[in-house]
Amino acid sequence: MSDEAKKIAEVFDRSAPTYDSVIPFFATFGNRLVELADLAPGARVLDAGCGRGATLVPAARQVGPSGGVIGVDLSCEMLALLHAELECVVLGNVAAARMDLMSLAIPDASFDMVLTNFVLHLVPYPERAAAELARVLRPGGHCVASVPSGTGPDWDFVGRLFRAFADRCTEPPSLPYRPEFDLPTVLSSAGLSVLETRKEKTTFVFPDEAAWWQWAWTHGMRGFFEILPDDALEEMRLQVLDELAQLRTGAGVPMRQEATFVVAVKRAAPVGAA
Repeated sequence: MSDEAKKIAEVFDRSAPTYDSVIPFFATFGNRLVELADLAPGARVLDAGCGRGATLVPAARQVGPSGGVIGVDLSCEMLALLHAELECVVLGNVAAARMDLMSLAIPDASFDMVLTNFVLHLVPYPERAAAELARVLRPGGHCVASVPSGTGPDWDFVGRLFRAFADRCTEPPSLPYRPEFDLPTVLSSAGLSVLETRKEKTTFVFPDEAAWWQWAWTHGMRGFFEILPDDALEEMRLQVLDELAQLRTGAGVPMRQEATFVVAVKRAAPVGAA
């Protein structure tokens, strides 16, 4: 495991206890990814970057008892909480293990389907991870992946504030910042053929400004906050709350998140190919 991957995993270790607890952000996109995958009963599925099961659990329910889903993640805390939750949902066709997406301890052509939800833009070397996903996929199998692709002009202030405070960080951020991540190109670089690319928007509503700030600490964004000195963090918090107050409606603070979904296939090698 690279030092970069280790630092990313540690951020998610600290996020794990509150992950997806303020709004069902990852659960919403995980369920949608499984819908688009249209998993067949009995399918063998890999959930790459499974977290606490936002994609893993609905995938397991869709493939049924004759199928199987394996989730892999690098965060020990995410996996510990996932294992506890799997005991409660009583799914016998699920397993989860700690693995680095850039070096999967899985034989070639092991799965009919690979799913990865809001993950590839965060790994240190996305093309290497995509190549591993393609390797463990059987010829003719599909990869369905998603990444975030913007929150709309009303939320441009978030990126602006991150850029403004970047020079006050005490060390480089653990997580890469890739706002223009080209998911189709990354999957194509692994030899997968892209069949479909679609962008979809979902609106989430926070009860108030403080709820958004709380939510921002429940996932990878906290990695940036943690390397700000206390005075800079408080200054950023106050500026964020001021910006969010301007967006508030009678229902709360709406956030429209766009996601890019890509469906790709691993073509079978031509007959006689080396």
